[in-house]
Amino acid sequence: MNYDKYTFRRREMISFLIAVTVLFLLIGKLFFGTFLAGGLCIVFFPFLWKKKKKQLLEKRKKQLVKEFKDLILSFGASLKAGYSIENAFLEACRDLTYLYDASADILQECQSMKRQMENHISLEALLNDLGERSRMTDIMDFAKVFATAKKSGGDLNAMIANTADVIGQKIELLAEIDVMLTGKKMEQRIMLLIPLFIMGYISLTSPGYFMPLYQNPMGILIMSACLLLYATAYLLSEKIMEIHI
Repeated sequence: MNYDKYTFRRREMISFLIAVTVLFLLIGKLFFGTFLAGGLCIVFFPFLWKKKKKQLLEKRKKQLVKEFKDLILSFGASLKAGYSIENAFLEACRDLTYLYDASADILQECQSMKRQMENHISLEALLNDLGERSRMTDIMDFAKVFATAKKSGGDLNAMIANTADVIGQKIELLAEIDVMLTGKKMEQRIMLLIPLFIMGYISLTSPGYFMPLYQNPMGILIMSACLLLYATAYLLSEKIMEIHI
């Protein structure tokens, strides 16, 4: 499974296409006086498509790390119960079936790892492969430490508990940041919608107000510049809200 690529689910694709279509038609009507002008916004579609895929991909990776944390916690508990390394991992995978739906990425990975372990592929190689495919630092670090501890005879229980604690703290920190940013993100959305609401209100209450801008080249140029500034403000606000840990 390649975590650098994302395939839209049917429902996600339909909702995205509807939202983009409505947005383009609204922009065409408000900035250029006709819904047909929204068709010109099709040039922005690849950018919006790529951005949406990136958002869904990041969400998927964050969920994978959360699921992986539960996996290694259960893995550590099974080791303490006296299971061998491989059997402890398989037992941890079984435990996750009670926590997550069968479609969860971590369960798909567990099934794949189980089949490969039956073909005598080492667990450390499989964990390293998962880290490389997901490119998530937490998983990659765990795979490296696990391989080193297994070869050197290190304390696997302590290593697993420490790694799970670090991942857990990171997840909690991200959750706290999301809570703090929720209000700011709402303010951002409101600020971005205010210009459209104002234009829509004026268009409804004074239908001819923007007509001089819609009917001559200079007016169209001015509205195009306004649209460009609006898009720039959106990109800057999105950039400000991005926080990476």
